[in-house]
Amino acid sequence: MPISLSDIMPEEALESLREYLKNLIKSIDLFRKSLKLLNEVRVGEARSLLAEVVKTRSEANKSRLRLIEVIENSRLEPSVKEDILHFIKRLDAISDNVKEAARELTIMPYLEVPSPIRDGLNRLADMVLQAASHVAEATERLITGEHKRALELVNKVLEIEEEADRVDVDNRGKLIVYADVIKPSTLAILIHDFNRDLENAVDSCAEAADYLHILITTWLQIEMIV
Repeated sequence: MPISLSDIMPEEALESLREYLKNLIKSIDLFRKSLKLLNEVRVGEARSLLAEVVKTRSEANKSRLRLIEVIENSRLEPSVKEDILHFIKRLDAISDNVKEAARELTIMPYLEVPSPIRDGLNRLADMVLQAASHVAEATERLITGEHKRALELVNKVLEIEEEADRVDVDNRGKLIVYADVIKPSTLAILIHDFNRDLENAVDSCAEAADYLHILITTWLQIEMIV
């Protein structure tokens, strides 16, 4: 039988990790849906979902703190413990960037953003959800010992990150193209920051995937020895 994360991590840690990932994905999905509602001029519904993003993020944070406490007090190999804690930090970075994007969306007159730019921002939001979902699934595969599938998902995250870099550059280029249309000028700053937070969220997904790759490689090496 392949060695899995469930073989060495305390059950409480696994439960907290799964709960954390569940709430992380939920918060990103709520954010993405709120963005789509704004595009449909359903502003009230969008604001309600944005409030849920913050609430869900708080629930995820509780699971994260429990997880860190259990991992730090566990008898895991120090190097493995360190990799897992770094992985958790990258997951938290995803959450932080989405939270910041959600806050900016509450003050940004989003419907005044030129449509081509909004299209690019929507693409990035979709990529955040796709990348984070792949990270969550890859983590579950690592827990159950399905290392080959976990590696496939890790590679998909890295592919999404490369595409997100291209969309990010394109979005910033459009700020120049539509400079005369974007009024007031401070709106361009909000758009830039919003775009940056979405791109950073995808980058954090890729960094989390890198740590998953390290953990997967570690298990594969152990299996070869065993």
